[in-house]
Amino acid sequence: MKKKVLSVLLSMTMLAGIVTGCGGAAQTAADQLDAQGVEEIPVAEETAPAAEASTEEAAPAEAEGLDLSQQVDLVFYVMGDAPQDEELVEAALNEKLLEKCNATVDMQFSTWTDFQQKYANEITAQSADLIYIANWLNYGQLASSGAFEELDEMLDTVAPELKAMVGDANLNMCSVGGKIYAIPNTWPEYVCNGVKYREDLRAKYDLPVPDSIENLEAYLLGIKENDPSQGLLTVTTEESQGLKTGFDAAWVLNFKYNWVANNGLDYGLAANYDSPSDVYDYWFSDDFVEDMKIMKKWADLGFWSKSALSDTNNSDAYSNGLCVAEVAGQNPNKQITAIQELEEGGEGWESEYIAYGEVTKAIYPGHATQNGTAIVNGCKNPERAMLVLQAFLCDEELNHLISYGIKGTHYDVVDGIYENLSDTFPYEGFNTWNLRNGDTKLPQKTDVKLQEYFDKYDAIAKTTKFPNVNIYDGFAENYEDYTAERQAVSNVMRTYLAPLQAGLVDDVDAAVEEFRTKVKDAGLDTCREGFEKQWAAYCDAYGYK
Repeated sequence: MKKKVLSVLLSMTMLAGIVTGCGGAAQTAADQLDAQGVEEIPVAEETAPAAEASTEEAAPAEAEGLDLSQQVDLVFYVMGDAPQDEELVEAALNEKLLEKCNATVDMQFSTWTDFQQKYANEITAQSADLIYIANWLNYGQLASSGAFEELDEMLDTVAPELKAMVGDANLNMCSVGGKIYAIPNTWPEYVCNGVKYREDLRAKYDLPVPDSIENLEAYLLGIKENDPSQGLLTVTTEESQGLKTGFDAAWVLNFKYNWVANNGLDYGLAANYDSPSDVYDYWFSDDFVEDMKIMKKWADLGFWSKSALSDTNNSDAYSNGLCVAEVAGQNPNKQITAIQELEEGGEGWESEYIAYGEVTKAIYPGHATQNGTAIVNGCKNPERAMLVLQAFLCDEELNHLISYGIKGTHYDVVDGIYENLSDTFPYEGFNTWNLRNGDTKLPQKTDVKLQEYFDKYDAIAKTTKFPNVNIYDGFAENYEDYTAERQAVSNVMRTYLAPLQAGLVDDVDAAVEEFRTKVKDAGLDTCREGFEKQWAAYCDAYGYK
């Protein structure tokens, strides 16, 4: 097993933790961390309600047949840096754990320096018992190579309350080769892409809410007519680095299609959320030509700079008033930040947000494997580790202690809102994003507005064919057999697709034909054949029909 794991870990560190990220483009772990400001890494989906009985009542029944007579000392490996009051909180935590599970935990931290290499070393050494997992840390590859214990049987015999709370849909997303190797958290975090826009200008000029391609066009035109000097969109190529799009403005097309992933599938393929296994050709369709003509129209209207293809991304453009909307790489967390920044600016500016999935009804939280916990293969007491994991997630007292520290010392709750009392243990000071419980999680002040968005998305997601299931982000393409062709296709996208999507071509029909010819010559068919075969197998394995 170690040889197989070592090969995965070697590739993991060499590739700096490449993962399948939001929107489908390959992202590094650093991208994931930066996108959420480290402390807000994307989270798993909504789950079934927790069992009604309290953990304290249920624990003895669950422990029947499990020998708890001997104290067990476990190591729990998590990401990031340790808080100043690590030992104080750990002591309080272990006092409770000894009562409930006759176990202790030693929290160990990766730090953010060379964390991929340290994570790899930890799994190779098998010195931890419980460990944080995420798709951006190559969970699927590590699970399939034998790095983690199989959990199916223990969920039934040791942690039935945990199994019921997490739910079959989430556990299915954590399965690899038909076996479950990790337990996700149970707080659904929606990282739905969409359009962030200046609501004060919309109201001032009596413009439509930009909730469609047509309405977004009317919104931008209305501002341009009323204030010609106002910048509209500062779009570049920086959010479009994958195998789907070449220019950021093309993200608005997500208003038009209920695709299974933002911007469709790789290589110009597409599939709808309610029929993910039915793949069709987008780049060679009439829709593609029509969409490129929309991009040309917008470019000619001056919605973005004629130098947009060479411009660098200005992350402060929206807050500084240089643009009135952002259409690529946005999510509800970024909207919350924008609200705060505009309020602090004191200009009376207001920001609002419309997720593409609100319109198409293809909406879902982050994938279950974006924050989870596994038991390391080689753990000497896997059943006790599972019992402790159940306690951390299902027992509100323990969950709050490991998440927020000691009440009255590190935090308090005022009108249902978390209030920090000491920087020696901040909110989620142990970086246990994997232990978030959606039923008992204490909201911060900024979470109140965020939760309003989440509740709205959740109501839509529950009505879909796959309620609250993030289909695409569980898929990991293996392109080893066509790496050269894949790179060639990417190069063609940068050279020929980007100008098309930026509308910076003289003749759209001619530019489309040139792009199609070039991308075919680059090896598109080879890439598509490999991708479609893997995608079909993935959809079949997880029942996404």
